[in-house]
Amino acid sequence: MKDGLFHFKKFSVSHTRSSMKVGVDGVLIGSWASPTGKRILDAGTGCGVIALMLAQRVPDAEVIAIDIDKDSIEEASENFQNSIWNERIHPNNISFNELVNEEHDSFDMIVSNPPFFESGVKYPATPREVARHQAEFSPTSLIKGSAGLLKNDGKLAMIVPSEFFNQLCTVGIANGLSPDRVLFVRNRRESPIKRVMIEFTKDHKYLSVDNFSMTDDMVLTMFDNSGLPTPQYKELGKDFYIKF
Repeated sequence: MKDGLFHFKKFSVSHTRSSMKVGVDGVLIGSWASPTGKRILDAGTGCGVIALMLAQRVPDAEVIAIDIDKDSIEEASENFQNSIWNERIHPNNISFNELVNEEHDSFDMIVSNPPFFESGVKYPATPREVARHQAEFSPTSLIKGSAGLLKNDGKLAMIVPSEFFNQLCTVGIANGLSPDRVLFVRNRRESPIKRVMIEFTKDHKYLSVDNFSMTDDMVLTMFDNSGLPTPQYKELGKDFYIKF
């Protein structure tokens, strides 16, 4: 980090100007999502780390990376240009809602680490407040908009606080997106579950939230009691984290 970059195994990311920095949540969803197809969207790209991960994982895919924040797109663009996938990643300074109005049935996959809490600011003053402000872009608006943006067999993957799980699954089902894969995340075995990753499909499957039950294989424990990454966590991030 002395050179101002966050280094992964196959690319590096500058995140000094972006509204959303490199963080655990972004790397988790970028590692866990099951991207496929020829056209993938990173909604709310920030510094571009998820887009770069998707480009690495799907060698033939075109990755569209959007963000409403100009500084974020400029820095993400530089990160893309410095990668070996620069010809396949296309940044766009546009809001998610604008994209929804412009395109339809366009993407095979959408991946996002969306804003998830009320900032208490009606008119966000800083780029990070804008990035995290629900009025601009929320998990609910992501689901509703993705229903129109995805192709018939498309998928949406997102990471959110676990307390929103039932609510968002209900929204997904109401908009024709069925929760197909789920992984809850906790820091240690004795820690409470804080995050959940959900992958919705548009292939007319149906999962009733009322009958949902969490099993052991649906929980990721990140660290053992010594503070070391668990084998499960290392397996998930092995293609990206240098120390894994």
